[in-house]
Amino acid sequence: MEIHTEKIRRFSGIIYTLLRIAFVAFIIVGAVEAISWFMSVLALHTEAVIIGGKSVEVPFLFKLGELKIYLPVFILNESGVDLSGFDFLKFSLGDILRTAFTIVALAYAKSTFRALRDSGSPFRRDIAAGFRKLAVVLLCLGVVTGVVGFLAAGIVWVLCLIFDYGCSLQAESDTTL
Repeated sequence: MEIHTEKIRRFSGIIYTLLRIAFVAFIIVGAVEAISWFMSVLALHTEAVIIGGKSVEVPFLFKLGELKIYLPVFILNESGVDLSGFDFLKFSLGDILRTAFTIVALAYAKSTFRALRDSGSPFRRDIAAGFRKLAVVLLCLGVVTGVVGFLAAGIVWVLCLIFDYGCSLQAESDTTL
């Protein structure tokens, strides 16, 4: 029995680490999407600026005295890739909602797998509750993303039911010993 618990703890630790990395990545992506969407809502004026000998349309942010502040653009002349035409209208409010729900889902998954990693027994009520919260957030994500989100919510809900049943069996086993 102890060997199975140790395997669960070890693998949960790996999953927890991967979820932490994904969480940070989605925070960064969400910030970029929110800033880009906000800039597109502002409908920034663009000005032609000479960068590396090329005329590039750059979004103008504000002016400090004679210094003009532009939104950064990326130009990679040596490789031939020009990203200066990045469209700030690309991110919609739906994209931002999808990223926000993903961040919340990753946060719940991260806390659930941290509890699995740190616990002696996987069949505890707080772990089942963590899976339940994750299923609800995935259901909300399914509204934005479609079928895959709904399927993920269903799978996690079944895991929640399995952990609820395991909690009942664990409680029964603990009272009979």
